[in-house]
Amino acid sequence: MIKKILFGFSIIVFLSFTFTNNFRELVFEKLEKYTNSFPEKIYVQTDKPYYSIGDDLWYTAYLVNGVTHQRSQKSRIVYVELIDEQDSIIAKKQLFTNDLSVAGDFKIKKNFKEGHYLLRAYTNYMRNNDSDYFFQKEIPIWNLTESDDTTEKIIATPKVNTENNQRLASRPKINFYPESGNLINGLFCKVAISAKDNKDNNIDIQGYIKDSDNNVISSFKTFDYGLGLITLNPEVNKSYFASVIINDEELKYPLPKALSNGHNLNVANYGNQIIINVSSNDPIGLKNSFLVGHLRGDLIFEKLETENIDTYTIKLNTKLLPDGVANFTLFNSSGKPVCERLVFVDSPDNDVAVNVSMDKTLPKTREKVTMQLDLKDEEGNALSGNLSMSITDIDVVAQSTKSENIKTYLLLNSDLRGSIENPGYFFEKNDDPKKRYLLDLIMLTNGWRRFTWTNLLDTNTEQKDKFQPETGLYISGYTKALKGDKERISTATRITFMGKPPYQDKKQSDQNGAFKYGPFVFSDSIPTLIEARTKSFKSDNERKNRFVSIFLDEPLYDSPKVIRNKIFKPFLDDDSSKITNFINQAKKIAAIDSLYLEQATLLDEVVITARKKAEEEKRREELNQRTNYGSPSNRVDMADFDDQRHLSIFDFLNMLPGVTAYNDSISIRNQGTPRIVVDGIPVELSEITYMTGNEIDFIDVLKGADAAAFSNAGNGVVAIYTRTGDFNRNINVKRKPGIIDFTATGFYTAREFYAPDHINGFDEALKQDIRTTLHWEPKIVLTDDASRAEVSFFTSDARSIYGIKIEGITDTGIPVYHLTTLEVD
Repeated sequence: MIKKILFGFSIIVFLSFTFTNNFRELVFEKLEKYTNSFPEKIYVQTDKPYYSIGDDLWYTAYLVNGVTHQRSQKSRIVYVELIDEQDSIIAKKQLFTNDLSVAGDFKIKKNFKEGHYLLRAYTNYMRNNDSDYFFQKEIPIWNLTESDDTTEKIIATPKVNTENNQRLASRPKINFYPESGNLINGLFCKVAISAKDNKDNNIDIQGYIKDSDNNVISSFKTFDYGLGLITLNPEVNKSYFASVIINDEELKYPLPKALSNGHNLNVANYGNQIIINVSSNDPIGLKNSFLVGHLRGDLIFEKLETENIDTYTIKLNTKLLPDGVANFTLFNSSGKPVCERLVFVDSPDNDVAVNVSMDKTLPKTREKVTMQLDLKDEEGNALSGNLSMSITDIDVVAQSTKSENIKTYLLLNSDLRGSIENPGYFFEKNDDPKKRYLLDLIMLTNGWRRFTWTNLLDTNTEQKDKFQPETGLYISGYTKALKGDKERISTATRITFMGKPPYQDKKQSDQNGAFKYGPFVFSDSIPTLIEARTKSFKSDNERKNRFVSIFLDEPLYDSPKVIRNKIFKPFLDDDSSKITNFINQAKKIAAIDSLYLEQATLLDEVVITARKKAEEEKRREELNQRTNYGSPSNRVDMADFDDQRHLSIFDFLNMLPGVTAYNDSISIRNQGTPRIVVDGIPVELSEITYMTGNEIDFIDVLKGADAAAFSNAGNGVVAIYTRTGDFNRNINVKRKPGIIDFTATGFYTAREFYAPDHINGFDEALKQDIRTTLHWEPKIVLTDDASRAEVSFFTSDARSIYGIKIEGITDTGIPVYHLTTLEVD
C-alpha cells in the first residue's frame, strides 16, 4: 500500500514537473514569436504645438520596431492624416521611408475652421491592433479673423488640484490598485490609490483606511497626479474601506475583498537596482511557480521555483537593462497568471548626451548662425542616429520639459493602457527619488497594453494578420474577355509608366485574370498605361488579340475609423498670454505677407510684363520654325500645361476653339474628321489616340485658308508636334480595347522649409521677418563616418529668446530629447 502511495506521488510529481517545464517552454516560445513578429511604433515631432489658419505644419515621423526601438524592418509606408473636430480627414500624406524617419508637411488652408485637430500617423501593419496603437496628437488651430475671446475655446481647462476636500462639488472617484492584483489575507501588500473628480481630473484628497469594525488602520493622502499609497495586511473575516469627508459628510469607498490564499509580488525600484520579493500562503507555497520578466516583450528574467518555499527575493541590476516599462508576471503551478507588476527602468548608463555648440553666443538680428551637434553615450563615445530640430520664439510658442516627447512616448505612454499627463516631468532630473516614487505609483495604476498573457498563451486564438506590412506601391487588377460571356481570362499584360525615363514590365495574369505589379517607389504622380492581349504582344496583327477588358482593383481599404481614446495632448500653459502673443504675431505675419504680395504684384505688372512678352514672342518664333505654314489658326502649347501633361490628346484638343474631341473622334466646327499630321507626316486617327501631353510639344489647328498647305484638308487640319520631333509609327496602339490609362499616385515629397537668406537674398531685404518658427530641420543624420552634424540658419528681426527642441533616436534604439535656448540680441 505504501509503495502504491509513493508510486502515485511520484507520478504526480513527475507530471507536475513535466507540465511546468512544458509551460515554461510555451512562454518562451510565445515571447520569442511576439518579438520576432514585433509591433511597430510611430512618433511624430512637429515644429510647433499649435498653429494658425494659413500656417505651415512641419513634421518628422519616426517609424521603429516596437520592441527594440530600432529601425523597423517591416513597413516602408507611413500614413499621416490631419483630422478635424468632426472626425473628417481633411488632408492625408503617404510617405515612403527606408530609414528611421521621414519628413512631411501640411498647409493649413484658409478654409479650415478653428478648433482641436488631430494629427494621426500609422502603418498598414499597425491596423492589426486597434487605433489606440496609432500615434495621435491634438493640434489646436486658431482662426485669425475670429475675435480674441476664441482663445479660451481651445485652451484646455486647468486641472483641478485642491487640497481641501470641502471644495469638491460632487463625489470624487477613488480607485484602489493592490500591487499584486489582489489582497491576500496575512500578506503585506502595497495598495496604490487614484483620485479623480467627475471630469476625470486628478485631485488631491485625504482620508482614512478603516476596517469593518470601523477601526482606523491608517491615513492616506493623494497629491501629484492624484496618486497616493498605503500598505495593508488584511486579516481573516475583515473588510476594509476608505473614509473621506466631503461637505461634512462621510463617503465610504470599499477596498477589494481579500482572498484567503494566493501569491504576492512586491517590487521596490531603487534606480540602480530592482528588488523583487515573491511570497505565497498557499499550502504548496511557491512550488512550481514561474516568474517571468520582460521589457516590451523581450525576456529579461525568468525563474522556475522547484522547492516548496513561501518566499524568495531577487535583485536585478538596471545597468544591464534597456530603459522602458518592464513587466513581471508570476504564474502559479497551473500556469495561471496570478500576479503582475510594472516597473519603469531608467538607468543613467543609457542616457544620451546631446552636445550643441554655435559659432555665435549672442547673435544679432538677421545674422547667420552655424550650429554643430553630436550625440555621446555615458562613456563619451559618438553615437549615430536620426534627429529633427525646431527653433521657435519662446515668447509666442510655449516650451516645457514636462510635455510629451519622443522619449516619454516610446518609453512610457505607448506601452501603457492609460495616459500620463505631462510625462516629461519624470525625466527632468536624473535619479530623483520623488519622481521615481511617483512614477512607480503610475506603474501600479496602469497595465502593459501590448498584450495580455491569457490571449498570448491561448493557442486557439491565433489569427493571421489581416493587414500586411507595405514596402511599396502596387497596381493590381484583372482581365476579362471582351466578347461572349465576358468571363475572367488569363492574358498577357503590360504596364508602362510614362515618366522620365519610361518604365515597362510584362506579366501573365493568372487563371482568374488577376495581375499585380510592384512594389514601386516613386514620388508625386505618373501617367500610366496598362495593356492586355489574349495571346501575346507579338500577335498584335490579329484583331481578336485585343478583345480584352481591363479592370483596376479598388483601393484595399479606406482610412481607419477615427477613435480619440488615446491622444497625445500638447502642453498649453494655464496662462493664456503665450497663446495671445502667438495669435497677435500670426496676425502681423499675415498682414506683412498680404502687403508684400500686393507690392510684388504691382512690381510684376510694371517691370516684368515687357520681359514676359519678349519670352512669349521668342517661344512663338521657335514653334513657327518647326512648321511649314507659319502661324496656325489656333495653338495649344504644352509649356503652359506642365502640371497637366498626363492628360490625353483629346483633353488638349477640347481646349481649342471650335474643336470637339470625344469617343475617339475629332471634328472642327462639327464637320468631318480633319486631316491629322504628326511631325509633318499624315496619320490615321487611331494612331494618335494613345498620346498624352508628355509626348507632345504643341498642337496647331488650321482652318479654311490656313489649311490650304495640306491636301485633302477640307475639314481642317490638326497638326501635332512631338517633343522629340520623331513620331515612331511602330508603337501605335489603339486606346480601346486592350488598353487603359490613368494617373498613378506616388509618395508625397515634403516641401522645403522656407529659410530666408539675409545676406544674398533680395526679396528678404524688403520684407519684415518675424517668423514664429525660426528654423525647422526635419532630418539630421549622424553616421559613424560623420558623427557631428552642421546646421545653418538666419535669425529674424525679433530680438527674443528662442527654444531649440531636438528629438530623435539613435541607431541602437535609444530615444533622444534635448531642449535648450538661443538668445538673439
